[in-house]
Amino acid sequence: MTAAAPRFVWPVRVYYEDTDAGGVVYHVNYLKFMERARTERLRAIGVEQTDLRQSEGLVFAVRSIEADYLKPARFNDSLLVSVELEDLKRVSLTFRQAVFRPGFPEDVYCT
Repeated sequence: MTAAAPRFVWPVRVYYEDTDAGGVVYHVNYLKFMERARTERLRAIGVEQTDLRQSEGLVFAVRSIEADYLKPARFNDSLLVSVELEDLKRVSLTFRQAVFRPGFPEDVYCT
C-alpha cells in the first residue's frame, strides 16, 4: 500500500440483544460491530459488496481475526468503531479496528 487511507469511524449503540445476562456486551458482538463498520467504510467509498458479488463474482471473507477485549461495554452505551486500512495487497486487505467511547479515543473497549 502506498498511501495511508483515512480513518473511518462508525457509531453504534449497545442494545439488550448485544449483551449477556449481566448487561455486558457479549464478546462476539464486538466482532459484529466491527463487521458493520467495515461494510460501512466500503460503502462510504462507493464499494457495494452486493454489486461486487453480482458483477465480478467477488466476495470478502474474513480469514483471520485477533481481538483484545480491554474493558466491558454495557447496555445502552454509545460507542464508536474505527476502521483503518493497514495493508492492501493484490487479493487481501488488512484492517486495524477499535471500539471506543465517543470523545475519548484512548478509552478503548476492544481492538
